Amino acid sequence: MLKPIRSILFATDLTQNCQAAFEFTVAVATRFHATIFMLHVIEVLPDHMEGRAKRLLGRHRWEELVDSQAEFARKSLLGKQSTDDRIREALHNFCKQEGIDDDSCDFKSRQIIISEGEIIEDILEKAVENGCDLIVLGGHPHLVTKTALGSIAKGVLKKSKIPVTVVPPQEF
Repeated sequence: MLKPIRSILFATDLTQNCQAAFEFTVAVATRFHATIFMLHVIEVLPDHMEGRAKRLLGRHRWEELVDSQAEFARKSLLGKQSTDDRIREALHNFCKQEGIDDDSCDFKSRQIIISEGEIIEDILEKAVENGCDLIVLGGHPHLVTKTALGSIAKGVLKKSKIPVTVVPPQEF
């Protein structure tokens, strides 16, 4: 028997490919009154590559690039609104578009997590830390063609102990 979905980890790379996955996550969370944890992982380069980049760009410029990536992630996920307001607004827009009554269109809580590390390991770790029952990932445009699943989705599917859903992107 499938256990109830009480919390969902939605991992995003902040690209348009994740829009359909976000909408799916909101729909599932609405249906099951589940908690949504939105995660963006800033991948840390291996030491030898980071050292090479620092030498090429200069330490100061490298640190500026790393800081600007983290700031971009924060702004993309949070904007100038609070986490609750931003997700509640997205939920309201989704429900309005789908014709779902506002009283029926709610989920318990939401949290945005930005971490630095190895993407696959961080996704799995954050899912466990937050007691998630489902992981949702956005697929790449060529999800079911010659390139199949991306390496992140493959890694998460291979190592996860909870259900994982990969949602193909919308056509642009």
